[in-house]
Amino acid sequence: MNTDGLTEAGIADRWVDGKREPKQLYKWKCVRCGEEGRNSFMEPIGTRMMEKRICHGCDYWEQFEKRLEREHPQMTIIAGHVYSPGNRTSGEFRGMSGRRFDIEYIEPSIHAGKQITTFDLWSGGSMIDSLKAKYPDTAKFLGGAEKAHVGETTCWSPSNHRSEPYPLPITIGIK
Repeated sequence: MNTDGLTEAGIADRWVDGKREPKQLYKWKCVRCGEEGRNSFMEPIGTRMMEKRICHGCDYWEQFEKRLEREHPQMTIIAGHVYSPGNRTSGEFRGMSGRRFDIEYIEPSIHAGKQITTFDLWSGGSMIDSLKAKYPDTAKFLGGAEKAHVGETTCWSPSNHRSEPYPLPITIGIK
């Protein structure tokens, strides 16, 4: 191991200006969480991670926090989990297999009090605890929909179909 905490992990090819060049790969222990970090990610991510000596997960949430600072009131966050409700109502490529999810927005959302139905819900992942504490939920599921854990597997139960659907997300400005 080098004195700066880097260990050589091999050589990989990368393309720079249409030419193949070797790239020295390194690994290190993340200074935040202790997981292994590697500079094998595309640029500038790999270099940024190596310079800060952080892993991909810590880098991802650091970058995501910058987005939260700008967009939190416009986002869909339910029980600390980030979602992107889409507007597609048919077709093969829809989030959550095209199942119905009814959502109501709450404070501090700019859409507070509005309700939507989506058949195209995408999961963006559960925020880390430090972000959950700083950025509260902006929405909640309706009609029995919920995120559940079955062993180590996360799954989602859709809303029941007993009520008329609410408007699609696009009707309140979610694209």
